[in-house]
Amino acid sequence: MRPPERGDAAGAVEHVTGFGPYDLLAEWAHRLYLDGFGERAITAAREGLAFCEAAGDERTARYLQFIAGVALHQLGRATEASEEAGHLLDRLGTGADPVWRAKALALLAEARVDLGQTALAMDHLAEGRMIVSAQPLRTYDQLSATMSVALALRALALFEPADELMRQMLAATFPPPRVQLNVAQEAAVLQVSWGAMLEVSGRPDEARGHYAAAGSVIARMRALALEAGYPEMLARAEALEGFVAQRGGEDALAEARLRPAMAGFRLREELVETQVARVGLALAVAARGGHAEARDLLAAVRRASSTTQLDVWGMTAMAAEARTAVLEHGDHPGVEALRTLSRIALARLWEDRESRFETLRDRVRQREMAEQHARLGRASLVDPLTGLGNRRRLQQVLERPDRRFSAVLLDVDGFTAVNDEHSHETGDAVLRAVAALVADAADAAGGTGVVVRYGGDEFALLLPAAPGGGPDPLVVAENLLDGVRKAPWIDLAVGLRVTASAGVAGPAPAAEALRDADLACTAAKRAGRDRVHVA
Repeated sequence: MRPPERGDAAGAVEHVTGFGPYDLLAEWAHRLYLDGFGERAITAAREGLAFCEAAGDERTARYLQFIAGVALHQLGRATEASEEAGHLLDRLGTGADPVWRAKALALLAEARVDLGQTALAMDHLAEGRMIVSAQPLRTYDQLSATMSVALALRALALFEPADELMRQMLAATFPPPRVQLNVAQEAAVLQVSWGAMLEVSGRPDEARGHYAAAGSVIARMRALALEAGYPEMLARAEALEGFVAQRGGEDALAEARLRPAMAGFRLREELVETQVARVGLALAVAARGGHAEARDLLAAVRRASSTTQLDVWGMTAMAAEARTAVLEHGDHPGVEALRTLSRIALARLWEDRESRFETLRDRVRQREMAEQHARLGRASLVDPLTGLGNRRRLQQVLERPDRRFSAVLLDVDGFTAVNDEHSHETGDAVLRAVAALVADAADAAGGTGVVVRYGGDEFALLLPAAPGGGPDPLVVAENLLDGVRKAPWIDLAVGLRVTASAGVAGPAPAAEALRDADLACTAAKRAGRDRVHVA
């Protein structure tokens, strides 16, 4: 859940500079989303969007586009959410308000996490985090953008940077109680999820610290829910509180809190609190012998669990099932195997999380350097070695999920050996020559393609899909590899021979086509190199 886009949704709308004349349409759509009516929120947002576009209210239109995207994401419709984020980026255009760009990028990142496109999500998050970190929290837009980035970080289990942003939002005093309540709710969910992941992966001492931190945020959430007159959010606070009590060994207190709490809010499957409450109640009732009920509750969690690798609560339910089986049947090798499996799975997820954290830091550093270069007047969209587009240029294309491309991904074969045997200067010359060949291939294909240096010795050519057909990407790739073979490499170094492998995919949205072409290129290398493989 994200904070309201404006003032207290329960009372009068506070008209602040930055909101359009038809802001009440966005307020209504957002309230439907907050209250759990996702489909109705999408319908209201899209109908309101058509009206605002006709009326020329662009400010409200972008709010409605964003609300449609977050509602689609919450309902698990990641592809549509990704497309909606792309439409929002188009709406914002070049030179957009950076805060709004951060919101759109965060939405796109969350959708791509669900689609398994983690590397692309990291690119979006690096830019989004830079934007919100540079903005003081003084407006609702800044708060909403910061929350959007924090939730996307949490979706990747990047708890530390998400917590840093949550603390900044908790310290903000300008929002009304209902907005502060939404911030406290997300901060509490973050701490509980963090603790559960640590506990199941074999770090119980660290987990206790996060459960304790959750307790203090939950207390604030309860107070704000009472102040704002929001009984459903009060019930969700009590559900989180019951889980924390259970993990502290207070099973009777946990059950006494969790049963009325679960009756006090709609147990929507997409709500983290729904799964938290089920796990907590299952463990509490199993402790007093209610094994059948515990099994039913945990089975419900696993049925609702995400299909992505980042499903903390599905793994937690698996560990809880092992504990319940021990209480019911006694310890035996099968139960221990289940317990070990869940622990290993989350431990690996934790290790992957550390790698993602380092990747995010690297991407942020790269972006900081790129921004510095841009300020010094260097072209921010051009790779300095080859003159082709760089990752930022590629990012512009990837932010357009509504457009379809065929992708050719080319990887120089054995490039490390070129550097080792002929010098790094020769290696740079090879990269420049291959880059020229790729650019020529794009020109020969009609000149409308996007050519970028994708990695160290990798190049990507994205050919827009045309209604009446277009250049055959397989033919483009085969001609390109033939050109690499026949290039006068001996002019660069005696004995130098260069070949390349290529993968072809599409037409599809750029991110999907590029991902499939990358896999196809890997297959070409495994099959012997110097060849093309079609996805």
